[in-house]
Amino acid sequence: MVYVDDIVLTGNELTEIRHITQLHDNVFKIKDLGDLRFFLGFEVARSKRGINICQRKYTIDILHDTCMIGSKPISTPIDYCTRLHQKSETPLSDTDASDYRRLVGRLIYLTNSRPSITFVLQNLSQYVSQPHNDH
Repeated sequence: MVYVDDIVLTGNELTEIRHITQLHDNVFKIKDLGDLRFFLGFEVARSKRGINICQRKYTIDILHDTCMIGSKPISTPIDYCTRLHQKSETPLSDTDASDYRRLVGRLIYLTNSRPSITFVLQNLSQYVSQPHNDH
Protein backbone atom coordinates (compact mmCIF):
# COMPACT_ATOMS: atom_id res chain seq x y z
CA MET A 1 0.00 0.00 0.00
CA VAL A 2 1.26 3.47 -0.89
CA TYR A 3 -0.13 6.66 0.60
CA VAL A 4 1.08 10.07 -0.51
CA ASP A 5 -0.63 13.18 0.79
CA ASP A 6 0.25 15.68 -1.94
CA ILE A 7 2.33 15.78 -5.10
CA VAL A 8 3.00 18.97 -7.00
CA LEU A 9 3.96 18.68 -10.66
CA THR A 10 5.43 21.73 -12.33
CA GLY A 11 6.96 22.38 -15.70
CA ASN A 12 6.70 24.16 -19.00
CA GLU A 13 5.19 21.27 -20.97
CA LEU A 14 1.52 20.83 -20.12
CA THR A 15 1.26 17.70 -22.27
CA GLU A 16 4.10 16.08 -20.32
CA ILE A 17 2.46 16.97 -17.00
CA ARG A 18 -0.82 15.45 -18.20
CA HIS A 19 1.06 12.32 -19.32
CA ILE A 20 2.76 11.91 -15.93
CA THR A 21 -0.54 12.53 -14.15
CA GLN A 22 -2.22 9.85 -16.25
CA LEU A 23 0.59 7.37 -15.53
CA HIS A 24 0.22 7.99 -11.79
CA ASP A 25 -3.55 7.67 -12.01
CA ASN A 26 -3.27 4.32 -13.82
CA VAL A 27 -1.12 2.89 -11.04
CA PHE A 28 -2.29 4.71 -7.89
CA LYS A 29 -5.75 6.14 -8.69
CA ILE A 30 -4.98 9.76 -7.88
CA LYS A 31 -7.24 12.80 -7.73
CA ASP A 32 -6.12 15.84 -9.72
CA LEU A 33 -6.95 18.93 -7.68
CA GLY A 34 -6.22 21.30 -10.56
CA ASP A 35 -4.03 24.37 -10.48
CA LEU A 36 -2.00 24.91 -7.34
CA ARG A 37 -3.34 27.68 -5.09
CA PHE A 38 -2.01 26.86 -1.60
CA PHE A 39 0.76 24.46 -0.58
CA LEU A 40 2.64 24.17 2.73
CA GLY A 41 1.75 27.73 3.71
CA PHE A 42 2.54 29.20 0.29
CA GLU A 43 -0.06 31.01 -1.77
CA VAL A 44 0.43 30.67 -5.51
CA ALA A 45 -1.07 33.36 -7.76
CA ARG A 46 -0.93 33.36 -11.54
CA SER A 47 -1.17 36.28 -13.91
CA LYS A 48 -0.16 37.09 -17.46
CA ARG A 49 3.14 38.38 -16.09
CA GLY A 50 4.00 35.10 -14.35
CA ILE A 51 3.60 33.26 -11.07
CA ASN A 52 3.83 34.90 -7.66
CA ILE A 53 4.50 32.79 -4.56
CA CYS A 54 4.09 34.30 -1.10
CA GLN A 55 3.11 33.46 2.47
CA ARG A 56 1.12 36.63 3.21
CA LYS A 57 -2.18 34.86 3.99
CA TYR A 58 -0.43 32.19 6.06
CA THR A 59 1.40 34.86 8.08
CA ILE A 60 -1.77 36.87 8.65
CA ASP A 61 -3.60 33.71 9.77
CA ILE A 62 -0.88 33.03 12.36
CA LEU A 63 -0.97 36.62 13.60
CA HIS A 64 -4.76 36.52 13.81
CA ASP A 65 -4.86 33.15 15.62
CA THR A 66 -2.31 34.36 18.20
CA CYS A 67 -4.08 37.73 18.70
CA MET A 68 -0.99 39.57 17.44
CA ILE A 69 -2.48 41.13 14.31
CA GLY A 70 -1.81 44.68 15.57
CA SER A 71 1.73 44.03 16.77
CA LYS A 72 4.59 46.17 15.52
CA PRO A 73 7.41 44.44 13.62
CA ILE A 74 10.95 44.39 14.99
CA SER A 75 14.18 43.83 13.11
CA THR A 76 15.44 40.94 15.27
CA PRO A 77 12.92 38.86 17.21
CA ILE A 78 15.52 37.70 19.76
CA ASP A 79 18.89 38.94 20.92
CA TYR A 80 21.57 36.52 19.74
CA CYS A 81 23.14 36.67 23.20
CA THR A 82 19.95 35.49 24.91
CA ARG A 83 20.32 32.03 26.37
CA LEU A 84 17.26 29.91 27.05
CA HIS A 85 17.42 27.00 29.47
CA GLN A 86 15.56 23.70 29.49
CA LYS A 87 14.35 24.19 33.04
CA SER A 88 13.04 27.52 34.19
CA GLU A 89 10.78 28.71 36.97
CA THR A 90 7.32 28.07 35.52
CA PRO A 91 6.34 25.27 33.12
CA LEU A 92 3.44 26.03 30.79
CA SER A 93 0.03 24.52 31.43
CA ASP A 94 -1.00 21.62 29.18
CA THR A 95 -3.15 23.94 27.08
CA ASP A 96 -0.45 26.59 26.74
CA ALA A 97 2.19 23.94 25.98
CA SER A 98 -0.05 22.56 23.23
CA ASP A 99 -0.51 26.07 21.80
CA TYR A 100 3.28 26.60 21.96
CA ARG A 101 3.93 23.37 20.04
CA ARG A 102 1.33 24.24 17.43
CA LEU A 103 2.75 27.74 16.94
CA VAL A 104 6.33 26.49 16.59
CA GLY A 105 5.11 23.91 14.07
CA ARG A 106 3.31 26.57 12.06
CA LEU A 107 6.27 28.94 12.16
CA ILE A 108 8.57 26.29 10.68
CA TYR A 109 6.84 26.82 7.31
CA LEU A 110 7.59 30.56 7.47
CA THR A 111 11.35 29.94 7.51
CA ASN A 112 11.11 29.15 3.77
CA SER A 113 10.32 32.77 2.95
CA ARG A 114 11.56 34.46 6.14
CA PRO A 115 15.07 33.16 6.85
CA SER A 116 15.54 35.88 9.48
CA ILE A 117 13.38 33.87 11.92
CA THR A 118 15.28 30.61 11.44
CA PHE A 119 17.71 31.19 14.32
CA VAL A 120 14.93 32.06 16.76
CA LEU A 121 12.75 29.18 15.67
CA GLN A 122 15.63 26.72 15.94
CA ASN A 123 16.15 27.86 19.53
CA LEU A 124 12.46 27.71 20.44
CA SER A 125 11.92 24.31 18.83
CA GLN A 126 14.38 22.76 21.27
CA TYR A 127 11.83 23.26 24.04
CA VAL A 128 8.66 21.85 22.50
CA SER A 129 8.77 18.77 24.75
CA GLN A 130 8.75 20.84 27.95
CA PRO A 131 8.05 24.52 27.25
CA HIS A 132 8.31 26.99 30.12
CA ASN A 133 7.27 30.63 30.54
CA ASP A 134 10.69 31.87 29.38
CA HIS A 135 10.28 30.10 26.07
